[in-house]
Amino acid sequence: MPSDDAPAAAGLLQGLQETCHDMRQPVASVFALAAAALAEPGLPQAARTRLEQIVEQAEWLADLILHSLHNAAQGALGTCEADLLQVANETAAAECVTWAGELRIVSPDVRVFVAIHPVLLRRMVANLLSNAVRAAGPAGTVTIEVGHEHDLALISVADTGPGFGNIQKGLGIGLAQVSRSAIRHGGRLECGSGAGGGTRVSLWLPTAPGQSLAAGADRKPRGQESTTPGLRTTAGSAADGTPGAG
Repeated sequence: MPSDDAPAAAGLLQGLQETCHDMRQPVASVFALAAAALAEPGLPQAARTRLEQIVEQAEWLADLILHSLHNAAQGALGTCEADLLQVANETAAAECVTWAGELRIVSPDVRVFVAIHPVLLRRMVANLLSNAVRAAGPAGTVTIEVGHEHDLALISVADTGPGFGNIQKGLGIGLAQVSRSAIRHGGRLECGSGAGGGTRVSLWLPTAPGQSLAAGADRKPRGQESTTPGLRTTAGSAADGTPGAG
């Protein structure tokens, strides 16, 4: 970056930090209002469910704000280890609130941890998923697969849309930014065709230090159904259809 742009960049960074700082109070108010509503006697179950979803989204926003503030000031905050399947489930559940299509998650029989902060990982996965649901449309299907190969973990997102480059651009951080983040953490991003004719995007990231991927460890129930409408999770091998390392 040219030296003349340095003051402008510093001013932009400070402005973003101040905005994140000032967002904390509105988010705290959302928590307080939702908690008060949840305490109302005779609250219908449907309303309770929606309020709990609002709390979950507010919690995510609070984590995002905190991470952004500390990351901008002094580097990554806290642990740099994330449960790939947990992040996939959280991101998918949030997407299903506003998307009417079918979303499937296929996971291995072991938990896979990656060497990246969970907030950053969720941002990356959310961007991939946002592209996929726009491509698939409200009547389409998106499949998330979680897997691993040697010392690399994989999360792939495939849709039944028209194929790579054939959808209107969105407002997300973009695949290029996800790719740069993956490279900074020793991983990579691959784009190709999915089995259903749409796009398949695969995010490879190093597994966390000490990660044990022995088959059968910490098994999850097979065929477990999610309570989130439109979201179906299946435990089992995600090896079929996994792209190569090239």
